[in-house]
Amino acid sequence: MEADTYHFVGGRHHTYWWQRARRELVADLLRRFKPPPHCRWLDLGCGPGGSLIVSTRFEPAFVAAVDISPIAISQASANAPFARIVCADLSKSLPFADDSFDVVSILSVLYHAWINNEHDVLTEVRRVLRPGGLAVFTEPAFPLLRREMDRIGMARKRYRLREFACLCRAAGLHVLFASYFTSFGFPLILAAKAARRLHALWSSETVSAAMDMKPLKPTINELMYRIARIEGRAISWGVPIPFGTTLVCVVEKRSS
Repeated sequence: MEADTYHFVGGRHHTYWWQRARRELVADLLRRFKPPPHCRWLDLGCGPGGSLIVSTRFEPAFVAAVDISPIAISQASANAPFARIVCADLSKSLPFADDSFDVVSILSVLYHAWINNEHDVLTEVRRVLRPGGLAVFTEPAFPLLRREMDRIGMARKRYRLREFACLCRAAGLHVLFASYFTSFGFPLILAAKAARRLHALWSSETVSAAMDMKPLKPTINELMYRIARIEGRAISWGVPIPFGTTLVCVVEKRSS
């Protein structure tokens, strides 16, 4: 991502409704599938470090994180001083031994332009997971929802659940649960895209991508969070949502 985008994302990871709701959903799903006490945790593509907050809910014995961006590593080191942050390219072999971790989290990473091949990354996830270990993913969903913010975030693609589940299975990972998330955002994004197209047709002014990066009013931000939490709780109880702006998937490494 561009430097400004890293600073933008890092500056709101504690407060922005989607990031808060996603962390709660990931934590709830992992509680459902029960990682071992004092687990060893690896976060891939940690960015500014907001996703590392989830690991603290499980009192891990060890937390490591990987990113390729010096900006991300600097921010993550400040935001998560309890974690060992490593600079590495996820498209290459990870600098960890086989069967090293009980939990691997990859939160909105595989979609990124820096990822050359999802299969290679998922194969490495399987390698570093212990038998019975869990991996949890979130990724942007539905190519139809691609917008200017995707370009700013260097998004290579958006996924559908069936496609993503197939990628996990091809890498030897057993899918325990998968669902879409933030279904209420689906029509909102489509409406916003339609409004921008109409604006482009009727006006010579360019609609800035900064519209996606404007802060929400606190009341709206809190309302969106509460709606997302209701949906997130339903998902964590095992209720799959048929559409949404994001997908979430939990997989397990089974013994050979």
